[in-house]
Amino acid sequence: MGAIKLWITDIDGTILDETNIFSKRVLETIEKVKKSDTKMVVATGRMFDGAKGVADFLGLDTPVVCYQGAMVRLGDKILHQAPVKEDLARDVIEVLRKKNIHTNLYNNDELIVEDDNKKIMDDYCQGRFTTYRAVDSFDNVELKNVYKLLAIVYDENQMQELIKFMQERYRGILCIVRSHKYYMEITDPNATKGAALNFLKDYWGIAQGEVLATGDQDNDYEMLKNAGIKVAMENASPKLKEIADYVCPNVKEDGVCKAVERYVLCE
Repeated sequence: MGAIKLWITDIDGTILDETNIFSKRVLETIEKVKKSDTKMVVATGRMFDGAKGVADFLGLDTPVVCYQGAMVRLGDKILHQAPVKEDLARDVIEVLRKKNIHTNLYNNDELIVEDDNKKIMDDYCQGRFTTYRAVDSFDNVELKNVYKLLAIVYDENQMQELIKFMQERYRGILCIVRSHKYYMEITDPNATKGAALNFLKDYWGIAQGEVLATGDQDNDYEMLKNAGIKVAMENASPKLKEIADYVCPNVKEDGVCKAVERYVLCE
């Protein structure tokens, strides 16, 4: 395996913990990568503004992968996208509404909610470079490029039941994954971090063996699967750890730095 030419990484739970404050060590490690011949790309479930806010803060000039891979964008230019079909988006909205599940709708690069729950939305938006708009009903919103929907559930048993139900109902027509202990993501089947990574490999002419991928949740599974070096955090889901070449220390211990030092910086 040759030198790593691309490091693609999840944000939350991987390079950034729940404080939403980058540690000094992580920032120093990223600066070293930026001075090397290795490209760094952030890949996240966050909407574009949230992903770009992180990329700008880190001083990255590469495309960002956002909405779980439903969009790859560089500045104002969308390089790749895979939105949810309108009829499926409407169906998901109605299903979650009947189950009284708080739903975030990411429509045409805007976050919209019909349940303006301040606690949920303040928790969600804090530190994410994200704002939202509340409406009386999603039924009155013209759907244009629904990049994803997000269900927010704070009860573990309810979350497990919801994921099982949604995966069975939309098997083969939507991608349903968990990205956080409270978040269930709904996207087009072609909108995965793995698909976005494959796009970037072709875009830059980079081989799979030249890619390091780091992540912590099930939504990172396809991304790791399509990378040469697969790194899961100690705080990662069991599913992700099963395919990892290396399980690094947890996010609170700046574990991702260990992986980068080992595979990119060769320190």
